[in-house]
Amino acid sequence: MNLLKQKERVGFYDEWESRGVEERAARISGLLDDHISFSKRSLPYYRERLASYKRGAEHPLSDIPVLTSAQLRELLPPKSLELLTVSGNDFTVFQSGGTTGLPKTTLFTHKELDMLDLPNARGFYALGLNADDRVANLFAVGGLYMTFVHTNRMLQQFGCMNFPFSNQTPSDFVHTVAKQFRINCFTGIASVIMNCLREMSAAGCDDIGIDKIFYGGEHLYETDKKELREKFGVKLIAAPGYGTVDSWYLGYQCLDCPTGYFHAHDDQVYLEIIDKETGKYCAAGETGMLYATPYTRRLTPIIKYEVGDLAFWTGTGCKCGRTTPVFKLLGRGDDVLRIGYDSIDYNFIQEIVAATGKLLGTVQMRKNRVRGRDQLVVLVETEVPPSEYGGLAHKLSQAILEKRPSLREFVKKGAVLPLEITLLKPGSIERNPKTGKLVRVKDVI
Repeated sequence: MNLLKQKERVGFYDEWESRGVEERAARISGLLDDHISFSKRSLPYYRERLASYKRGAEHPLSDIPVLTSAQLRELLPPKSLELLTVSGNDFTVFQSGGTTGLPKTTLFTHKELDMLDLPNARGFYALGLNADDRVANLFAVGGLYMTFVHTNRMLQQFGCMNFPFSNQTPSDFVHTVAKQFRINCFTGIASVIMNCLREMSAAGCDDIGIDKIFYGGEHLYETDKKELREKFGVKLIAAPGYGTVDSWYLGYQCLDCPTGYFHAHDDQVYLEIIDKETGKYCAAGETGMLYATPYTRRLTPIIKYEVGDLAFWTGTGCKCGRTTPVFKLLGRGDDVLRIGYDSIDYNFIQEIVAATGKLLGTVQMRKNRVRGRDQLVVLVETEVPPSEYGGLAHKLSQAILEKRPSLREFVKKGAVLPLEITLLKPGSIERNPKTGKLVRVKDVI
């Protein structure tokens, strides 16, 4: 099977991306009705839980309870078989990296894994992957991690030259092979790609040409993208897929999507954005939590799952012409630290870091609590010599306090401890040992 040859003759990867509003709504309604009926029919757990499903309503899941990550963990093996619709062994077991707690187990039938090909190929095609590309796959491998497995499979079936390095391969070996085979594209977790290229650069190995970087697993901020363009000459940097191992692929970028914007895979998953405090469905431009109901998960149906990310619908079309709705992903809903009475968002710190200059986009923010008072600590990696750390840290500290008058007042009154900035050389900030993802936020209380 060649996924590129399966592309439908419609300009995009498949016809769904150009269908009209009414046709799209009718199809989505049918998919959701079918999935809810299947889940109620197959699992005692859902019979009462889905009784208030409102078929044909504007928000048919509005009265359905949210399925949280903690609840899902209790319903799946090894703890329970309550969410399995069939018995037997015809499935593959994965675990997430556990960036926000204990690893989470998820099960996919082999058929469901096959079905990942469509959203995967749709995303890579939208960003211009073609059969001439030579692709280094740097996604995390082993430890029941999922993405490497199906990305590797997709690259093979797309017809590209495929290099399954994983995140475990030393950067000098990646460099040697990249030079020998003229690899032009890297795909993997954003932090892993950045570290690999930085290590090559530090070793003086700047003689490879990388045109395209397709990342996933975490955000790649503008500071990082600027570094990739200016230092490594990368022309295209984008995310072909956004999703979670608990649910499914939820979105994909096209060449016209700015950083953080995604087309919804709304033929794969029913997406809702809801204000968690009020329970109100968010209109275009209003930020809320993202909830997912993938139609494809029949081994373990997942209904109204709290993804844990904040997002908003743009309410506008995309210049590319695709009719799939667009949302802006704002990062983890828990990427916020409560400092005194202020809530400091990770994206806010990233914006200040980017504007400060001479700093990398590798940032961690921490909350300490000392003798009953909170303290915000910001760790940032930089390539400047240590002799410049003091001046640069002061500049960043002043910029944060200037843009955050509430925090400045708390510090001034002694309600919270002074802001602390720590600059470090590249590769110093803690990563998840399993996946290589940056640990962005830590509450050390």
